[in-house]
Amino acid sequence: MGIQGFDNLDIYGDDSAKNEQEDIKKTEKVKTPEELEAEYIFDKTYTCPVCDNAFKCKTMKSNKAKLISTDMDLRPVHQNVDIVKYDVVACPHCGYAVLSRYFAPLTSMQIKKIKESISKNYKKQEEKRKVYSYDEAIERGKLALLSAVIKGCKDSEKAYVCLKTAWLFRGKAEHLPENEKEEIKRCRKEEEVFLQKAYDGLVSARQKELFPICGMDELTFDYLLAALAYRLGNLEVSAKLIGEILTKPTANNRIKEKTRILKEVLKKEIQERKQNS
Repeated sequence: MGIQGFDNLDIYGDDSAKNEQEDIKKTEKVKTPEELEAEYIFDKTYTCPVCDNAFKCKTMKSNKAKLISTDMDLRPVHQNVDIVKYDVVACPHCGYAVLSRYFAPLTSMQIKKIKESISKNYKKQEEKRKVYSYDEAIERGKLALLSAVIKGCKDSEKAYVCLKTAWLFRGKAEHLPENEKEEIKRCRKEEEVFLQKAYDGLVSARQKELFPICGMDELTFDYLLAALAYRLGNLEVSAKLIGEILTKPTANNRIKEKTRILKEVLKKEIQERKQNS
């Protein structure tokens, strides 16, 4: 090249180091869905208000999971983990269970009722997995509903447990293989049952309780009712609630946008029903 010392210049470089790095990446273990999910949770210690035993419960790490989308009825969908599976705190010693947002001391009468109705027939459970399966989460949800009924809590709490349980059945159906059609069908049916129970309880709570209800303000709560009414086929009720939300001057842009989307879906549903009638 006319310059001394560059006779043996390697113009394009040696690819051996690059190839070695690529080989290392190929041999790295791919994490399973369960291993990925385990990265988002930790064992939190609670003291049971019924039996006074300390126990560990799998809990979501704050702000760790990435939100991908939100279903029409406000069910959150996150990357690599369904956070709804970790909403219930359940004592493995006595069987008392409750949504984490409602975990609090109980009255002596409530404790007595839980012990007589649940603890007496409950067998101590041991957690063997790093994460909760959908079946485990659903059983915990049902146990929380039973506890809520027995301790005589507000309709809103019972309804919220039903809503979360419905979301669990939906999540399970979404994660089942397509060839398990009968199990998917069963999950969808159970989801509808719990959505109806949730709707009934929320309607009752709307009439008797003060806001915030289940952590929601009035407009968000009414939007949820409108979404559930649509899902359950109560189109007239849904349309009425949608109209009331969109005419409220206090409604923020976020809730108005979600309501407009629901309105379009509802409008399409009504048109299809007219064409098929």
